[in-house]
Amino acid sequence: MRADRLISLIMHLQLEGRMTAKELARRLEVSERTIYRDIEALSAAGVPVYTDSGAGGGISLPKEYRTRLDGLTTPEIHALFVHLAGEPLRQLGIGPALQTALLKLLNALPSESRLDAEWIQNRIFLDTESWRSHPEDEAFLTAAQQAVWEEKRVRMLYVNRSGEAVAAMIDPYGLVAKAGVWFIVAGLNGRITALRLSGIRSFERTEEGFVRPDGFKLSVFWPQWVADWEAGQFRYSVVADFPEDRARRLLAKVRDVRAVPQDSVSAAAQLPVRPGWQRWVLAFENVETAADRMLALGVDAEVIEPSELREKLRSCAGRIMRLYS
Repeated sequence: MRADRLISLIMHLQLEGRMTAKELARRLEVSERTIYRDIEALSAAGVPVYTDSGAGGGISLPKEYRTRLDGLTTPEIHALFVHLAGEPLRQLGIGPALQTALLKLLNALPSESRLDAEWIQNRIFLDTESWRSHPEDEAFLTAAQQAVWEEKRVRMLYVNRSGEAVAAMIDPYGLVAKAGVWFIVAGLNGRITALRLSGIRSFERTEEGFVRPDGFKLSVFWPQWVADWEAGQFRYSVVADFPEDRARRLLAKVRDVRAVPQDSVSAAAQLPVRPGWQRWVLAFENVETAADRMLALGVDAEVIEPSELREKLRSCAGRIMRLYS
């Protein structure tokens, strides 16, 4: 374990330059005393680590110093060579470059480490693509990527959730691929949002630059935006009972839904649950979607509330009976 930590320490110093013992201790999750012991061990092994005391001091390596790749551990090699899905990278033009870089790295590894890399590649494949293809997303991808790279404002026309065509000027901050669907994250009318590329009808990069917000991080913004979007999408709450032995399997059939267990049901639905059944709270986009999904389950689920959904299902069942009578 210590060997891995020493390698990590060297990598941090190479990437960050001068660092304090306190910062290294925080990064490596050890004490400052351990960091100083590691520095002594590296020095004894011939690694040219320098420590400077006083204001502006810290720990550093010569700029020309580089470690050898044979310091990589087996888990690190496995992590590097898991075969990532190539489609989003191909769409960005990064795929071939990444493959070339990995090949160079593979050739630079010692023979036993190359065997580690080949072993993991033959056992794990990550496919982040959805079953449906979205070729329409690629129409403006190159232009969007260029605008993001060059930090240029964009004049665009896109279709919003209501199906209306809206003209807007955006500041493109980044691109996100989620299950094969591309989004552009941008500043729009004083707020930061995400727009699906397939909704864009025209895209014109201007020569006007913009300044990214201080502290903005795409990796932090995206999960929060997804959570907010889902909370806004699934506003129609439904309390329903399912047979206990098939509840999870039946819930898996109800697409585009969020479910929470019985202990979260509303006070109005605190009615006794019949033996052998479970109560769940589901969240759908609207009453029509809820009716379609629950009707498909037939007698394997019973809606407890809202009453308007019960009435809608009763009406649908009546029409079905009349149709087949």
